[in-house]
Amino acid sequence: MKTLILGMGNPILSDDGVGLHIARALEGRFAETDVRTSALIGLNLLDIVAGYDQVFVIDAIQEDGRHPPGTVVKLAAGEGALHLFSSHGMHFFEILQLGKDVGIAVPEVAGVYGVAIGADCPFGEELSPLLARRQAGIVRQIAEDVGCGLKAPTD
Repeated sequence: MKTLILGMGNPILSDDGVGLHIARALEGRFAETDVRTSALIGLNLLDIVAGYDQVFVIDAIQEDGRHPPGTVVKLAAGEGALHLFSSHGMHFFEILQLGKDVGIAVPEVAGVYGVAIGADCPFGEELSPLLARRQAGIVRQIAEDVGCGLKAPTD
């Protein structure tokens, strides 16, 4: 079973890029699992995900009063995080459906993890001090859940 962990985010807007940072930190933790990152939403995502059996997505979500910055929220497939939906075109789940419709082998979405961020995302490639302090715990929490969600290879 080919598995992909996909981190989404903006690499130059500090905490908005948390999905990129967390995905990179997960690299090498799971056998037969690739890690990729993307700052773009669009048809180019089909090139990234094509051929995988399952994908776990990590992206930022806006803090909403219920989830303070650094909280990991497991979202249902189709629920939005900041980079899975676009006001300028197709969203992540529509892109996967389009891939299926044209015969591209696209993965099942096995998990979507939203990491709550604050409203302020200044320019910068590093996480805010708050998220930087919480990064190890975020990585651990997502790693445990992904590990439980990995499907065993079928014979």
